Amino acid sequence: MKNIFLILSFLFISTIQSQETYRNYLIGQWEFIVDVKDVIKNSDELSGFEKLAARTFSGVIQKALDNTPILIDFKKNNTAAVIVTRNEKTESKVVFNWEIDENGYLILDDIDDQTEIQLGDTAYWIFDADKLVPYNLTGTIIEGILLIKVK
Repeated sequence: MKNIFLILSFLFISTIQSQETYRNYLIGQWEFIVDVKDVIKNSDELSGFEKLAARTFSGVIQKALDNTPILIDFKKNNTAAVIVTRNEKTESKVVFNWEIDENGYLILDDIDDQTEIQLGDTAYWIFDADKLVPYNLTGTIIEGILLIKVK
């Protein structure tokens, strides 16, 4: 019985330490990177015609995104602010609550009074070396979107 208790205690402590390690690494600013062509190609929500139309404008959209840095600033109080810089003007707004679950996955949650930004399929993220990669409810990685730590 003591052995089972010790094993369960060890597993519980290692889970908490793992969550704390991820939490400490997460705190700070992460750059939101989008490869528009990849997102369009891998989208299950667009029909063939919609994908064709989206690809037509993907270069313009990608250029606009490349010229508009988007950062997500994860704070110690389990909130995250989106920081957008346009024409040398920076806007910041806290829009997410976040938590790291027992498996080490990052889960983002919209703040209730927030309507400008909705997470959709990008509410779940997994640590992959030095970046965060989104996945959907079925566990499929969402290609073309990632977060890279900058600070």
